[in-house]
Amino acid sequence: MIPETCSEDAKFVLVKDILGFIQKLYTEALVVPQGLLETEITMPQLRVLLLLRQHGPLSMGIISKKLCVGLATLTGIVDRLVRQGFVERETPPDNRRVVICHLTPKGNDHYQSLWQFTTDKVAELLDGVDNKGLSIIRNGFCQLEKSIANKLTAAESTDRI
Repeated sequence: MIPETCSEDAKFVLVKDILGFIQKLYTEALVVPQGLLETEITMPQLRVLLLLRQHGPLSMGIISKKLCVGLATLTGIVDRLVRQGFVERETPPDNRRVVICHLTPKGNDHYQSLWQFTTDKVAELLDGVDNKGLSIIRNGFCQLEKSIANKLTAAESTDRI
């Protein structure tokens, strides 16, 4: 057991262990069976779906910034999502330079299927963890969420300067 106040070396070891657990979770637990995917979808396409589901309609420029990809790259990704019927693009009549993307009902259904699979799989994996352990895991994720929010807020405030 590592004490709550520990050296930077011990903290590095803890972070490395956490990343190992996350990698294991992604590679072993969250592999989506092919039958669930009605069409081939790439990881960049999935990231766009997740972003639109989380934030609602967004401009191509905002999506580009949030995903750290260029507009040309994003255009290709969104083109494929549009062809598959998962995303629609709209141009507001008052500003033809802006292109807004949003999920279609089919895109939303596809997201829901993937989310349900993930939820069921994680619940299955956590079935062997008692309530105390689940509470510890939840509290750890709450701390992580706060840390991320603080870093994002700090980054946004420096972006405005």
